[in-house]
Amino acid sequence: MRFRLRELGGAPAYEGKIRAMSRCVPAIVLLIAALSGAACTSVDPTMGIPPSSSAPQPLPVVEPTQTAATPPQVAALTNEPARVILAPVIGAPAQAAEQLSARLAARAASKRFSLLASADPAANYTLKGFFSTSPEDGETIVFYVWDVMDAAGNRVHRFSGQERVKGRNQGWIDVTEANMRAIADRTADEFDTWLATRAG
Repeated sequence: MRFRLRELGGAPAYEGKIRAMSRCVPAIVLLIAALSGAACTSVDPTMGIPPSSSAPQPLPVVEPTQTAATPPQVAALTNEPARVILAPVIGAPAQAAEQLSARLAARAASKRFSLLASADPAANYTLKGFFSTSPEDGETIVFYVWDVMDAAGNRVHRFSGQERVKGRNQGWIDVTEANMRAIADRTADEFDTWLATRAG
């Protein structure tokens, strides 16, 4: 080889280039090996960047709301009997009025109301009764009207009726205790029916 280069007349120059190239070969081999190793290494797809906080998050589970049961004391208040004052009856004699009030108090025990003493501040209602008699065809008819007043003194209901009494057309003289008890029974029933509509 040296003989051929000398014959060409440029041996020294070419020998220097060959030596330089021989020194570069190991470096090139190392570079290729490094690149090949990098290509075989797995690449992190995230590139080290943390996941975005804007990614959709699962919705929280909402438990169904349960309706609270009605407290027992509320039901008790709804079923509490009405507290009623019986005002002095107008138009009836004292004995007839006493018979009427005694029967009403007895019937109230099985109804939606109870009778209180006069002017009791705990009363819900006041019953005001108006009575009169009239002769008709050999009988006496007792007419009655009841006004129901609320605690503020406003009339909230009115009902009426009559009781036919056999006698001699002598007015209240012909009216017996049985007649007044019958009037009290009808009064208690009608008042109780009205109270039932108010409770609803």
